[in-house]
Amino acid sequence: MPAPRLRLFASTLVLFACEHPGDDHAYLDIAPPPLASVGPATPLSEIPKLSDKATKPAAPKDKCGPGSGRDPEGTCVPLGLRDIGSVQRVQIPGGAFVMGGLPGDYDGALSREAPAVRNSGQPPRPAELPSFWIDLHEVTRKAYEGCVADGRCTPAVCPEGQEDPGADLSDDVRGALPQSCVSHAQAAAYCQANDGRLPREAEWEYAARGVDARIFPWGNEIEDRIPGAIYPAGHVREDRSYFGILGMGSNVAEWVLETYDADAGLRPFLRGEFRGPDSPVLRMRLGFERKALCGDDANCVGPKEPPLRHVIKHANTGLRSGGRDSYPPKFPGFELEGWMIAGRGPKVGFRCVADLAPGDVPLRVPAPALPVPLIRIEGNYQIFGGVAEAVTQDEARRFCANLEVPDGTGGVLVGWRLPEQLELPTLAGSFRGPGPFWAEEGAVVQFSEESPLPADAPWKANMAAPDTALLARCVRVDKL
Repeated sequence: MPAPRLRLFASTLVLFACEHPGDDHAYLDIAPPPLASVGPATPLSEIPKLSDKATKPAAPKDKCGPGSGRDPEGTCVPLGLRDIGSVQRVQIPGGAFVMGGLPGDYDGALSREAPAVRNSGQPPRPAELPSFWIDLHEVTRKAYEGCVADGRCTPAVCPEGQEDPGADLSDDVRGALPQSCVSHAQAAAYCQANDGRLPREAEWEYAARGVDARIFPWGNEIEDRIPGAIYPAGHVREDRSYFGILGMGSNVAEWVLETYDADAGLRPFLRGEFRGPDSPVLRMRLGFERKALCGDDANCVGPKEPPLRHVIKHANTGLRSGGRDSYPPKFPGFELEGWMIAGRGPKVGFRCVADLAPGDVPLRVPAPALPVPLIRIEGNYQIFGGVAEAVTQDEARRFCANLEVPDGTGGVLVGWRLPEQLELPTLAGSFRGPGPFWAEEGAVVQFSEESPLPADAPWKANMAAPDTALLARCVRVDKL
């Protein structure tokens, strides 16, 4: 795998105001250099919204803000802060939030040629967590090397052919960098040795996103003052999340706890599996892995099962990718899904979380979560917000038949199905394309000479065999 180009700046920025460094944090007091531009900012109007019905959560009347929480008596108090030596941990208040995100559009053309799930974070969905602690910034090399010296951790080694970004730096600067080139298992072992664990995906996302469903940790616009480089942990003060956590959108990507499942965002709404034992996604994955292992050796036998991967999070809070601890010998340097960051290497690090200890006072977030609808309404039709990617027509039908979507009153909505082609003009305003999608009679695609594609562009039949890997979206008729 070719080494990515990495820029490194030796100086650091002053850490977020709640950090009060002693000698162990002296490097954080060095004055910052000018930040390097990484391109023009994208206006908010051009970034996909989580929901066209979304409204900003109401601010608490007593101005209890993002840096605060409510104790069990309802009093507004500052977020807890705990110094564990190598980093400070911040107490995240429990609360509800929006997890996941939407792609800019549902274009299935690429999956038709190379079946894979490329938008694993969708659909946006409500989630809730209790209060927990999280590291203010990534685990540093100095902290990790101390764990190695104590015999509790194993040395970090970059994969063959990948350049260690700290190899030619002084000890003090190198020690301030986020620890990268660690496997998921090594990251988990470090956290365990330091009275913590790797964050669950929901915990990482909540700490980054907060209650207002922001797309990036710092807000909803791409920030051109946040550079794409490896910096000392806590360096980029503009990269500050809703709760004031640093480095979740810049610097290194981060391991989280879960094993990667491409359909994880859809699982909460399904009562059974919809992909078949010979699904296009599985066939394509095994073919990719054989090529990554064997290259052009016709006598080489590829793996019988997909490799174990774990979830990696970074920057766009609702997106997720899968990373591997080791690379096969012919690995092309990117994943089938198109990710350039693919696991253990110089651009993947981690941070730790911890559950509340006995005596810790649980906090609740003072602001309500941004509401997010799981269904869209068009006339008498309901459209589920999630989309199954790279499915055959039979898999698409099973996907719809297995859906159980909360109705907001404690019940669930069942009876979902593929749309019929004659229904699509009625659904066009919310169905989102261009597709191709499976309809009950066959494949359909949204088509227009205009660019960008209008939301109400007409849907037309599209030639596709039943075992072609297309998209699937489900509808039901509202009987009420």
